[in-house]
Amino acid sequence: MKLTDRSIAALQPPTGGQKLYADDSISGFGVRVSAGGAKAFVLTLGIERRRITLGRYPIVTLAQARAKAKNILAARQLGLDKPPSPYFEDVKDEYLADGDRKVRSITRARDGYLFPHFKALERKRIAEIHPKNMQCILDGIKAQWTRRQCLFLMNGLIRFAEKQGYVSNWPLQRLQADISHTPRDRILDTAELIQILTTAKTWQMAGNQFGDIIELLVLTGQRRQQIGSLDRSHVDFDEGTITWPAELMKTNKRHTIPMGDSVRALLEPRRTNALYFPNLHGEPFSAWSIHIKKFTRDCGFDDWVLHDLRRTLATRWQETGIDIATTEKMLSHSAITGGLVGVYQRSTYLTQMRAAVQKWEDHIQRLLSTTEATYA
Repeated sequence: MKLTDRSIAALQPPTGGQKLYADDSISGFGVRVSAGGAKAFVLTLGIERRRITLGRYPIVTLAQARAKAKNILAARQLGLDKPPSPYFEDVKDEYLADGDRKVRSITRARDGYLFPHFKALERKRIAEIHPKNMQCILDGIKAQWTRRQCLFLMNGLIRFAEKQGYVSNWPLQRLQADISHTPRDRILDTAELIQILTTAKTWQMAGNQFGDIIELLVLTGQRRQQIGSLDRSHVDFDEGTITWPAELMKTNKRHTIPMGDSVRALLEPRRTNALYFPNLHGEPFSAWSIHIKKFTRDCGFDDWVLHDLRRTLATRWQETGIDIATTEKMLSHSAITGGLVGVYQRSTYLTQMRAAVQKWEDHIQRLLSTTEATYA
């Protein structure tokens, strides 16, 4: 039908849903009438049948709607029109899906922890996000490590969006974060180590699994994500070993360590067919920042981080005469046993590590026994 002001005014609401009345003069142009009587001009484009609402009648007149429809069709024919860019949330999902084929599960878990900082941008179109929007979020993140990682994450996301054609020439150089990094050298002294272990025991008695995690970190010197993702399939009680698959290791190499008596005593009562320390969603332990904040408060001092436990083990082992190559193997480092040496030297060092682990566990037990005797 040929739409006129009179014919549009006479259109009656359908009994249900919506009804579209097409205009004969412009292909795809028409007026849509709802069951409630609302009338709106629409334009349907191309084979994809993308429908654009041009405005409500009578606020927008027929002449204005026709003019707008013609302008859109002309721009489309000239190749000047561009579909709206996707929302930040949709680009994020695409980016994560693309990365699932390329990155380790630990990296993906880290991204899942970082993306919520940008929740305010989720319903903004990616092409409409200004660097100052992201910079404002970065500036509001207090933790230096988190702020730095969020910057790297956004660099990756924007480069992905540029590759997909969602944005062009996005000024990544405008984003800034304090990326100065001074290597930590904190070594826990004997009194501090005793306090941490004593607090861990208290948490264990209260049924909090974070106490077990802390003690395992002290005893093994492993990275926190290894302990947080520890699964029953990694533990061989018959051989007395723990083996992490390559995808859970920072080095991307399978890693096996011996299991001392103290570690066995922590894990054996918790015999499970799945994760030892699952979070509320049945996934590897993740609430690190919340728990460490409460734990350091109970300890009475907070100028330390979990990685300091790893450095403390490495230092104390050297001080007690344990061979550096054995320490390197225990920590899955390669400064001594990697490179050309690693090509030809294929020893697992399990025997040496087992002796070192027993020596370290005996030392820890003496510290705890002394503390118990003091308070007895």
